[in-house]
Amino acid sequence: MYLKSCLITIALLAGSAGLGLAEEYDVDAETGFRMERYRAPVPSSIPDGKTITTAEAIALQPTAVFIDVLPPVGLGADPLNGKWLISEPRYTIKGATWLPEVGRGHLTDEHKDYFVRNLNRLTQGDTATPLVFFCTADCWQSWNAGKRASLLGYSNIHWYPDGTDGWQENGNTLSPVLPVNFFDDTTPPLFPPEASVFLIDQSGNETAIGKIDFNTSDGENFGIKVEIEGDAFAEQFLSMRPFDCITDTKEWYCYLQYPYKLNNTISSADLLDLEYQLLFVLKSPSDFGIDAWNGLYYKLELTQPQVLVGTALSGDLNVLQSPPAADTRPIDLIEFIDESAARRFPKIIIRP
Repeated sequence: MYLKSCLITIALLAGSAGLGLAEEYDVDAETGFRMERYRAPVPSSIPDGKTITTAEAIALQPTAVFIDVLPPVGLGADPLNGKWLISEPRYTIKGATWLPEVGRGHLTDEHKDYFVRNLNRLTQGDTATPLVFFCTADCWQSWNAGKRASLLGYSNIHWYPDGTDGWQENGNTLSPVLPVNFFDDTTPPLFPPEASVFLIDQSGNETAIGKIDFNTSDGENFGIKVEIEGDAFAEQFLSMRPFDCITDTKEWYCYLQYPYKLNNTISSADLLDLEYQLLFVLKSPSDFGIDAWNGLYYKLELTQPQVLVGTALSGDLNVLQSPPAADTRPIDLIEFIDESAARRFPKIIIRP
């Protein structure tokens, strides 16, 4: 549907950054914002702000507030609790805050209030705080958001037009993120307070095998408490010790508890302490005892906020017979291979 207001071509002049070249783009005559077709070629400058490169964005990371304004795919904010109902995960610049829908040409009063409140919160009321607005490449919503912030009195606006596309193309990694709650301005944690653990078979059926408690220890690291148990297991006495095994098929899955000290701390970039508590040994019912040579290691990935998925890798876990050096993890995944296509449970999933 076409907007009632006419779009005209005006010159977008660089502001305080002193960029002299003007380029002409269609924006709304009355508001000065881009009102539609937000994914389109963008200008090289932003009013009262500075356009920055990837290198300049990296240099600003220690001091600036990075704000991602990508509109989410989903149903928007839940009118009951303010939680954004998104259907596709978002990966962004590490440390950035995701404020959806604040870069549209027209904002409802509620969305404008959401933007104003969070800018004030993120800057602690200091309008001179460096702000970096971005989205994806060729995203007018980041241009709109930066212009809107300057009209609200923020004086240190930086616009990163290459966005997450340019960030990744320049060899930098992205981190999963959840949007700030629309009502209470809190950001949900990447890991849920409590999650269930399921083994997934080749047909997609789930077998519950335990739960995990996640405790936030700081802004990035989480403490964990893992309990692997449930009706799927039967206790077996193998090689002079008890094991909990799934025994309803020709290939038993026996849980192997990691025998040494762990820090029980993870982050989105380091999931080892959780992976080490999801070890299994495969066993034929006819074999005497158990041999950790038939080990199974689930390599985890945070596929979206609060959801972890692991892929089964096969290898020798007999390395665990000897205590490792302090604060080291002895399993070398270079020696493990992906045989998930041949396993009954090729995947593991951890979710609320």
